Amino acid sequence: MPDVLEAGPLTLVRWSPNDVDEVLEAVRSSFAELQQWMHWAQTMPTREKQREALTEGTTAFDAGTDFGYLFRETATGALVGGGGVHRREGPVVEIGYWVRSDRHNRGYATSATEAMTAAAFTYLADVDRVDIHVDCGNIASARVPEKLGYRLLGTEPREKLALGHTGEGYVWQKRRDAWTPPPADHTPCDRT
Repeated sequence: MPDVLEAGPLTLVRWSPNDVDEVLEAVRSSFAELQQWMHWAQTMPTREKQREALTEGTTAFDAGTDFGYLFRETATGALVGGGGVHRREGPVVEIGYWVRSDRHNRGYATSATEAMTAAAFTYLADVDRVDIHVDCGNIASARVPEKLGYRLLGTEPREKLALGHTGEGYVWQKRRDAWTPPPADHTPCDRT
């Protein structure tokens, strides 16, 4: 997977421990909302724990087992969220994403997810399927795969690991044989 993915209004760059202070600021500014949906945001991470997570992410990226990206506004360079392409059992990856609260409704999660989906199918030849799992209560995040033509397979029981979790999650899927690569001059749309 490339270190940098272009995603229209965003540039996705791989995690680095050097970004620890910017990541902490973005998490802190959106903590109440992140705490609702993200299992890793049940307590505000310390600088040491966040640096450790970024270091582990760098190691996993180098090993080809997990590909974490920070989302930066292309125009300003501001860190506005993060996500990743996570290997699962078999020829499957799962995509996850979050956007800081003051940057919602700009299409950032959709643009980033579109870029990560394309990268998974382009650079990971063994991947036949990309999944997105979203808690049924997280309506905004559930709109992202729908906009990108992922197929809703249904719902599944899921462990309640965050304050807003309902115990049930949507399962969205895109298969390689149903994916059409974007044209070479394609730039992801700014979707709301």
